[in-house]
Amino acid sequence: MKEHVINVMRRTPLFPYMRAYYTVYQRGGIGSLLRTRLIGGSGDILERRIQQFEDVCRVARITPSPGRFLYSIDTTLHVMEYPGYRRLGNLTPDYRFLLENGVDGIGRILEDKLREDSTGYAQVLMRTLRAVSGYLERCSSEAGVDIPSGAPETLEDAIQLLLTFNSLLWTYGHPLIGLGRLDRTLDGYPSSEDTHSIIEDLIRALSLYPDFKSNTLPGDTGQVIVLGGECNDLTRIFLDVMMELGLPDPKIVLRVNRDTPEDVWELALDCIERGLGYPLIANDEVIVDALREYYGDDAENYGTSACWEPLIPGRSSDQNNLATLNLLIPLADALRSGARSFEELLDAYRSALRAYIEGVIREVESLKFEPSPPLSLLFPDCIKSCRDIAEGGAAYSYNGVLTVGMGNLVNSLINIKRLSFDKGRMNLDDIIGVLDDNFSSSEALRSELENRGPKYGMDEPEVMDLTNRIIDMIHDELAGRYRFGLSSPSYIWHGEETGASFDGRRAREPLGVHISPVRLLEGMSYTGILNFASGLDYSKACNGGVVDLMIDRSFLERARGEFMGLIKTGIRRGIMQLQVNVVDPEVILEAARDPELHPDLIVRVWGFSAYFRDLPEEYRELIVRRALEYSEHGGWHG
Repeated sequence: MKEHVINVMRRTPLFPYMRAYYTVYQRGGIGSLLRTRLIGGSGDILERRIQQFEDVCRVARITPSPGRFLYSIDTTLHVMEYPGYRRLGNLTPDYRFLLENGVDGIGRILEDKLREDSTGYAQVLMRTLRAVSGYLERCSSEAGVDIPSGAPETLEDAIQLLLTFNSLLWTYGHPLIGLGRLDRTLDGYPSSEDTHSIIEDLIRALSLYPDFKSNTLPGDTGQVIVLGGECNDLTRIFLDVMMELGLPDPKIVLRVNRDTPEDVWELALDCIERGLGYPLIANDEVIVDALREYYGDDAENYGTSACWEPLIPGRSSDQNNLATLNLLIPLADALRSGARSFEELLDAYRSALRAYIEGVIREVESLKFEPSPPLSLLFPDCIKSCRDIAEGGAAYSYNGVLTVGMGNLVNSLINIKRLSFDKGRMNLDDIIGVLDDNFSSSEALRSELENRGPKYGMDEPEVMDLTNRIIDMIHDELAGRYRFGLSSPSYIWHGEETGASFDGRRAREPLGVHISPVRLLEGMSYTGILNFASGLDYSKACNGGVVDLMIDRSFLERARGEFMGLIKTGIRRGIMQLQVNVVDPEVILEAARDPELHPDLIVRVWGFSAYFRDLPEEYRELIVRRALEYSEHGGWHG
C-alpha cells in the first residue's frame, strides 16, 4: 500500500518538492532544511538533468577530508527530481573503464562518437565530461588536490579519481551507488609497503557522510565492495583492513568458489567473528550458473545491487528492487475459494497469486526513470550506443522484484493441510475466523501452529517440495518479465500491514527474515537450515537468496573450525548466499535496555551492517528475539 501511494503521489507536480524537503529533514532536521540549496533547471528533462549536473560541478562545496584522499560530498545541495520520474540507484558503475581511460581518454572516445552520432547524445556526454573537468580544476584551486585527468598510473591516483566520481554521483542525488569488484578494479597498480594504509584511507573516506548516504535506515548506504571470485593480494588487504577498522560501512560481499584460498576464508571468518555482519558470502557456482541465461559469459563478472541482488557492474542498468511481493496476500484470497482439497487450495493460491502479480507489475511498468548523463559516462555501452542509461543504453536491463513472507506462507500451508485436509479439525471458514480474530480466543491453537509440525528451514522433503512449488508458481506467473529473489528488506514494513497468518503469527508482527526459520525452535539446527537452503531452485529465483543465521559468540569461539566447515559444506551443496550475525546474548540484552551502553555494537540488518543504537525500536526488538532463539536452540544438529 505504501509503495502504491508513493507511486501515485510521484506523478503530481509538487512531489519533487515534498520529497526534497522530507528527505532533507529526515537526514538532518530543521537545521538541514534551512541550509539546503535546491538544484532545479529548465527545459526538457534531458536538458534539465545536464544543467543540474553542471550546476553541481560548479557550485558544490569542496570540503577537505581527513586522510590522504579528498572525498567531498556537498550535503547542502539537493538535486530536484523531475515530476513523475524516479531516479536511478542501486547500481554499480564501471570504475575500471574510468581508470583505464581517465577523463582525457573518455574525452577522446567521445570526440570519435561526435563524428558519427546523429542523436545529439554524444554532445550531452561531452558537456558532462567538461563539467567534470571543471570540477577537477576546482579541486586543485580550492582544496590543493591535483587529480590527474589522464589514466592514473599509481594506486593513490586511481583511488582519488574513483572517489571523485563517486562523490559527484552522490551529490548529484543517485542513491545506493555500489563500488564493484575493487580488488580487481585496483589490481595492477604498483604495490608498496603503503598499500595497506592506502586501502585503509580509502575505507575511511567511504565511511564519511553516513547520514547523507543512508537510504531507508541508518547504515543503508548501498556501498557494496565485492571481493573474491579470483582472489589476489588486494582481496586479502581489503578483508584485513575491514577487520582492523571494525566499521559497519562500506559493506563487503565475498565471492567464493571451490578455488577460494584457505587464508581468504579465514580472513572472512575473522570479520564475521568480530561481529561486523560481513562479508556476505556469495556462491559463484550457483549465481553464475543462474545468471548465464541473462548475461552469457558476462555472468562471470557479477557484482550486486545495494544488498545482494546480482547484476553486472558497468554493463547492466538492472533495477532489482522495484517492488516486493508479499506472499501472504494471495493466501487470504485463496482461503475464501471454497477449496475441498489441498491441491485445490494450491490451485486457488496460484490464481490469486497471478492476479496479485499482475497488479504489482502494472504499477512497476508505469514507472519512468530520469536520464543521467554522468552515470551514463561510466557505462561504456551508453557511450557506444549514444543512448542514456535510462533509455536502454546499457548492455543489459533485467529488472527485478523481491518476495517476502515465504516462510510464513509455507508454514501456514502445511498447518492448513494438517488441520483441515488431513485431520479435519477445522474447515477453511474456521481458519478465516481465527485469523480475523487475531487468535484472541485461540492462544493454544496459535502456539500449536507456531511450534508443531514441519517448518520452513527444516531439512524435510515436505517443506522443500512445497517451497519449490511456490517458487515455480512465482516464476511461471512472472513469465520471464522480471527476476525475483527469496530475500527482502521489508519483513517488518509488510508485516505491519499484514493480518494474522496461520503459522501462528499475529497481525502486524514481522514476517520471516530471508531464508531462515520464522522461529528457531527446539530440534532445528544450522545443518538442517543449510541443507534446506541448498535444495531450493535458485535458477528460477536468482534475484537474491540469503541464508540469514545468528550464532552465539561463545558457541563460535568453541567451534570455529566446525562452523567454517559447515559454511563450506553449505556452499558446496548449493546455497546461494549467506550472512551471519555473531551475538553475545548478555551484551545484546543490555543494549536493548540502553543502546548507549554498547555504542559500538554492530548488527546485520537485511543486507547491511549498522550500529545497534541507531536502529528503530522494532528492528532492535526483532534482532534481540532472534538472537535469543539462536542462543537457546542453535546447534549443529537437531
